[in-house]
Amino acid sequence: MAGSAAKTKSDSGGEAQEDSKTALNLRAIELVRARRSIREFTGNKIPDEHIELILEAARHAPSPENMLMIRFVVIRDDQETKEFLADIAQEMAETAFGGAPFELTSGRNWFIADPYRAAVYARMRDGELFRYPEKSDAVIIVCASDSWHDAGYLYPNELFGSVVAGMAIQNMWLVATDLGYGCGYEALVCSDPRHAELIRDRLGIPPIWTPLTAFCIGERISARALGPSRVPLEGLMYEERWGNPYKRIAFKKEEK
Repeated sequence: MAGSAAKTKSDSGGEAQEDSKTALNLRAIELVRARRSIREFTGNKIPDEHIELILEAARHAPSPENMLMIRFVVIRDDQETKEFLADIAQEMAETAFGGAPFELTSGRNWFIADPYRAAVYARMRDGELFRYPEKSDAVIIVCASDSWHDAGYLYPNELFGSVVAGMAIQNMWLVATDLGYGCGYEALVCSDPRHAELIRDRLGIPPIWTPLTAFCIGERISARALGPSRVPLEGLMYEERWGNPYKRIAFKKEEK
């Protein structure tokens, strides 16, 4: 045991190589990095078996006391409702982006090449980019509740239901990515409480359940080859205390 520990401490180069191999071979990491937000779908049907595999992933999301304070309305055949959701998304996008100067949003979309960035922004401003629910094969209205269970206290959605819903969505997203499909998180449809109420009425959602988003799944027109870069770990993480910079293993080894 001691010899093994000594070998681990002295053979830092080999350890780093082993860690790299683990990262390369870890399927979960590969899927996390491959996942993209897709907003253009062919409108073609996905096999029912694949949709059910994706839904099965949501069922395995963790939740406090395994209460699963989430529910899903899976819309596949009701094209009128898909178009209704697309209309709401477009209206909200026009409100959110229509009055913003090009420079404000284009900075966030720096990863789109210059010849195309203005065209993408134009579709954001008129809301056309966000009409993708109407071309999705499956639109899943994700709902959460803070009071449907029999506990003697509330589980506020902002701390529980919405978090559980987010983990369920990520599960579905990764399985859909593995199957080769595209997904889009359409939060605009529920961002205004008045629209959320319209969706609740249209789909018969009980008052104690809050619709959070429309998660769209479909056959993508083309793969999104390049997404935005992510900030390094040091830009997001602190070590032990807020403000104390996180140091990656590679940098710690260089200091030694």
